[in-house]
Amino acid sequence: MKNLTIVDIAREAEVSIKSVSRVLNHEYGVSPATRARVQAIIDARGFKPNAAARSLPGSRSYLVGLMIYNDEIHYYYSALQTGVMRAARRHGYHMIMEPMRGYEQEDRLAVLKRLNTSRFDAMIVPPPMCDDPAILDMLDELNIPYVRIAPRTQLERSSYVFMNDSQAAYEAIDHLWQLGHRDILYVGFRETGASEDRYEGYTRYFRDKSLVPPYPLMEVAIASAKGAIATGEAIMSARSRPTAIFAGNDMIAFGMMTAAAKYGLTIPGDISIVGFDDSPGAETVWPPLTTIRQPITDMGESATDLVVKGLGGDLAVKTKEVQRLDFSLVIRGTTAALK
Repeated sequence: MKNLTIVDIAREAEVSIKSVSRVLNHEYGVSPATRARVQAIIDARGFKPNAAARSLPGSRSYLVGLMIYNDEIHYYYSALQTGVMRAARRHGYHMIMEPMRGYEQEDRLAVLKRLNTSRFDAMIVPPPMCDDPAILDMLDELNIPYVRIAPRTQLERSSYVFMNDSQAAYEAIDHLWQLGHRDILYVGFRETGASEDRYEGYTRYFRDKSLVPPYPLMEVAIASAKGAIATGEAIMSARSRPTAIFAGNDMIAFGMMTAAAKYGLTIPGDISIVGFDDSPGAETVWPPLTTIRQPITDMGESATDLVVKGLGGDLAVKTKEVQRLDFSLVIRGTTAALK
């Protein structure tokens, strides 16, 4: 049996080849009834268009780029990659990661050329790149549509998806408060502005109770378990230490747990710890980590859905859509009532 072609689909659906192409390319100009009829045939026949051939009539590459801060393995970008890839495949696109760390040291024209020759139809821009005006200016200059993940500035500039980091932190502190903790320390990071939002939720909780937050913002030099150990050792070895720590991410929480073990402190008997992200390892460390579950994979998927939706219309008309995703507090073994 010969391979099914777009011509066969058009003949079976009794529509033009252009109409089938519009359905495949998620373009406007097709009635809902026609779109449904064509899609039903595509699904029933298991039709998979050839990406190279499909791009010939127009300028599309069917590539969605995911900007990453670096090319090292990191659970945040790994989870985003899963979400972007899942949605891209569903829409008939392919995902390519584009590392951007250190781009400031490159010649701007070289960066523009690299992005342009990659032939991205669209780009997903997570932190910290989402708040970098130089990167956004380059994407606008190249007319590459983009959706940002968790931006903090110039919110009117593009569509974006986010979760409420401040409120998530607020609920984490409330969990510790309900357990009787009052001497609660927040340990954040410097890489993105998300840490500031989480500290804002921390301080807001105490102010809502007409109290002064017990500690100023404390940040680790590097937001990794290894980078947090030194800070954790300083906390655990102090004569007066907090009864609970809210860590800006799970890696910092792991560093705090390591430091506590080094100084013979039990968790949660001597100190309670809450993380943020519900990363791989949060369930398997001992004790399992109480943490905020951030919908990282879902944010990547939602951002890709938004950007592909935008590709179906007039690219000169930049519609702005905002999606907020929910978080949840996952209570495990690192928090307990104050003795």
